[in-house]
Amino acid sequence: MLGTETLWETMSIDRDASGDESQRTEREWAALLRTMAHPVRLLILETLCERPHCVKHLNALIPIPQPHLSQHMAALRKADLVACHACGPVRCYYLLRPTLVRGLIDLLRVDHRSCRRERREVVEEARKSWEDDCQQGASGFADPGRECEDETP
Repeated sequence: MLGTETLWETMSIDRDASGDESQRTEREWAALLRTMAHPVRLLILETLCERPHCVKHLNALIPIPQPHLSQHMAALRKADLVACHACGPVRCYYLLRPTLVRGLIDLLRVDHRSCRRERREVVEEARKSWEDDCQQGASGFADPGRECEDETP
């Protein structure tokens, strides 16, 4: 079994030849999604998709205690999802990554129905992929259909 370090190294996205670190690793994606995965934060982000809002207006649209709103805004700022500009006591928030946030929210709005498949179809597709990988020189894969051949559907 792979150690945790090796597992994360193998799961990381390849960097391009220039060493560009702008691509995110799966750990960073998971942290970003954990930050967003709160009903109030999703509502804040969805509201900010429309246009920037000052905190008082956000609080009127999202009726939670102001200290709670501040905590959520701090988490979103820390994740570099939102930023604000202050003009005296007024703070106006806007999205730092509008295409990311809008894209995720649009994706969540779509009805994603589950699609059950027959065992034989799945095993055959996995076996075909495994055979293709073996022909291309990949190694270390177990035959995905071997354990399933004796099972009845």
